[in-house]
Amino acid sequence: METKLNENYWTSRYLTKNTGWDLGQVSPPLKQYLDQITDKSLKILIPGAGNAYEAAYAYQSGFLNTHVLDLSHAPLADFQARHPNFPSTHLHQHDFFAHQASMTLF
Repeated sequence: METKLNENYWTSRYLTKNTGWDLGQVSPPLKQYLDQITDKSLKILIPGAGNAYEAAYAYQSGFLNTHVLDLSHAPLADFQARHPNFPSTHLHQHDFFAHQASMTLF
């Protein structure tokens, strides 16, 4: 049986909490990497962000140009509820693999 990795598939995974890859916190290697960057004006895009722990950490660390992209609306809505101060204009529901190179996300 072929699995269609579309929005409905990923939304179902998030709503049923079938996210075995989710650490429940910022990934330690990414946290360590972000902690080394001194230029907080950099633009950061986190594709397929899911629960976006890294995005929250980056934003709270002063990276105000942090953007989150996910195919499913469910984790984006949950993220916005958990982080109401994160700019909603930095949350993008889109298929990373289908977007055009010229598409401006931020």
